[in-house]
Amino acid sequence: FQPGPPLSGEGHYGGLGAGAFSPDGSRLASGSWDRRARIWDTATGAGLAWCSGHNEAVLSLAWSPDGKRLLTGSWDNTAAIWDGRG
Repeated sequence: FQPGPPLSGEGHYGGLGAGAFSPDGSRLASGSWDRRARIWDTATGAGLAWCSGHNEAVLSLAWSPDGKRLLTGSWDNTAAIWDGRG
């Protein structure tokens, strides 16, 4: 196992509420109290995409088995499906 670069949560404000690796490990999703999720490239640490649209904190994340979709769950009692490819 080779650790990648540290991911700082750059761009999120407030606390981080959830994290989940894509099935192949190439991406990481972070969910935050700022009502957004972010998709990261685990090899470079670069932010790839924002998932914005919840009215409250994003506290749960799940990837589809093929890694093409990301499910977010929010404190606002909603769930959303996003393009997980960044």
